Amino acid sequence: MRLLFVLALAPAVFAQTAADRVATPPPHPDAIDDLLKMVGPVPASEAPHTERFGEFALATVGPVPILGEAAGAGISQWMNSPEEWGQGWRAFGKRYASNLAYNGVRQVFAYGGSVILREDTRYFASSQSGAWRRTRHALVSTFTARTMDGHDRFSISNTGGVIAAASASSVWGPDSWKGPGNIAINAGLSFASTAAFNVVREFLPDIFGRRRK
Repeated sequence: MRLLFVLALAPAVFAQTAADRVATPPPHPDAIDDLLKMVGPVPASEAPHTERFGEFALATVGPVPILGEAAGAGISQWMNSPEEWGQGWRAFGKRYASNLAYNGVRQVFAYGGSVILREDTRYFASSQSGAWRRTRHALVSTFTARTMDGHDRFSISNTGGVIAAASASSVWGPDSWKGPGNIAINAGLSFASTAAFNVVREFLPDIFGRRRK
């Protein structure tokens, strides 16, 4: 399942103490900036737009999905999910290919819908202060997108992309993925992992000592 690796990494990210950060040499500033450009939040003050084919390509076949879906396949292999695919390299290949296909379907539908409906589906950082308010913003952003006039609304393209991917995966997946109930479960897991990823993204600039804009 897409972004499962984030659920495994998030506790480690937030468990890092101040003493650990002092004892460990910080990464090179350029590396931090590159990381934040790839997975960090879009500044809250940035103007929304929909002409983002390059970003769509990176989100589909870039290094983050290539490595992330491999990590997700590894976690699924460890959990033996789905059980019908068993173990071994062939089973890992099925899980990895399935994750890549799931992400591909999701990104295609989300990007196409965002262009048609003029929704900016990127994750925008919260303009508020306070851990709870920012966390709430991150969770709600799972289901919202920014309009061209700068307002947030329910995102048909984002939500539709997840539902389309969950439905498509039931076609190539095992019996445990088929049927409306299993499709709903897979979609729910995808929404949950995206919400967790959004929380990580929201606080990444703070973790690396970068000022929010």
